[in-house]
Amino acid sequence: MFVLEGNVEIGSYRFNVIHELEFTKSVDDLVDTAIIKLPTKFTVRQNNVLKFTEEAIKVGDKVSITVGYEKKHSAVEFVGYVKKIKPTIPIEIHCEDAMWLLRRKNVTKAWNKPTTLKEVLEEIVKDTPIKLATNIPSVPLDNYIIRNANGTQALQELKKNLPFAIFLNDKNELYCGLRQLTNIGQKVGYDLNYNLIENNLEFKTKEERKIKVRYTYTDAEGTKKEVEFGDTGGELRSYRTAIISDEATLEKLAKDQIDLSKFDGFSESVTTFLIPFATRGMKAKMIDQEHTNREGNYFISKVKTTFGVDGARRVVTIGAKL
Repeated sequence: MFVLEGNVEIGSYRFNVIHELEFTKSVDDLVDTAIIKLPTKFTVRQNNVLKFTEEAIKVGDKVSITVGYEKKHSAVEFVGYVKKIKPTIPIEIHCEDAMWLLRRKNVTKAWNKPTTLKEVLEEIVKDTPIKLATNIPSVPLDNYIIRNANGTQALQELKKNLPFAIFLNDKNELYCGLRQLTNIGQKVGYDLNYNLIENNLEFKTKEERKIKVRYTYTDAEGTKKEVEFGDTGGELRSYRTAIISDEATLEKLAKDQIDLSKFDGFSESVTTFLIPFATRGMKAKMIDQEHTNREGNYFISKVKTTFGVDGARRVVTIGAKL
């Protein structure tokens, strides 16, 4: 028998009675988020004092969420900080990962000569507990300026100009680069005819995935450079940048997007219970005994987990075939 168990630690308080949890981790979103729904009042164990939840919990409190099944699986699946408190019934605690710390850091810096992506990222995380991931790609940037922005705003501006995933991995390291390079070396298996609650996968061939990628660089005077690769008449994916003028780099970025997007295989998502465990960056092995030619390994780009009185689910979104 599978019996759900979970607890939430917020500041110095620990809650075992949880109305509902929802947390999302994605390589495509800058911030991992969680929403915790709790009773509006709770009793402190040490002295039996009754407290209002919204008065006991403060913005900025450290948060840790553990979920699983009794004696079968239990893991800390979200660590972050309280971002805001909504005094609803039940009360909602909205949380972010350590990007919350970068929101509170002001960044102003001008590079008056060409720089690199890594140098800009180092400036953004400087004087915080956040470190850079070791696999930041070598990308040249033109003269670059960050004007009175907080850390997350500075990262959002980079994300507008680069076709890269930017997020904090589970080691609390800032990653910026191609999504598939965030693979964490772990694997989960899904039998498409057995251990799924819901299967929303769609199989397409490489030929059916007609895609064209266009990169456009525009300088301060309005002069443009443009590169384009892909299928004639394919779905156009346009990217604009004001920080990369090197044509060879633009061409590489465009070709990388094509290589990632064209493959024989599945897209979309599957819905499962809490086990098998899955998180973004893992490899999903799809097993289909009825169509063995469709089996293969895929990159997990996003996982949304819910937990509460109605049970627990994971919606696992897959990306490129590995």
